[in-house]
Amino acid sequence: MLRHLHALTRSWQGWIILAVVASQLLIPLHYYLPSHRDPHDERFAWRMFSPMRMTTCEPKFTLDGAPVDLGAQFHEAWIKIAERGRFHVFERMAEALCEKHPHAVVQGELDCTYLDKSHEHFGGYDMCQVPLL
Repeated sequence: MLRHLHALTRSWQGWIILAVVASQLLIPLHYYLPSHRDPHDERFAWRMFSPMRMTTCEPKFTLDGAPVDLGAQFHEAWIKIAERGRFHVFERMAEALCEKHPHAVVQGELDCTYLDKSHEHFGGYDMCQVPLL
């Protein structure tokens, strides 16, 4: 094996192959580091073994205190991903509402229920002022 590795490093094509293989091995690791702030984002996890896949969340927004009809504002795919608790999608939804209504208070809340029946609440504040969960 070491002989094959040495052969790859003799040409620029070999270096490209090594770089691509290394990136495919290393890039997914950042999802497992403690600095990764979205516990619901498991794009590189073994989903069949993950209880996080069974998480259900209820995304809610209010615009100046009035409830926002998510189906009228966003594509169904965005809503479905937000219902799985993906912070990035929920934050982009809030950003879209803030851009559409620049002087309004857009309050976002994400209530999640986990497989063990525990609950967690995220948000509850003006997402135009504090855009991250």
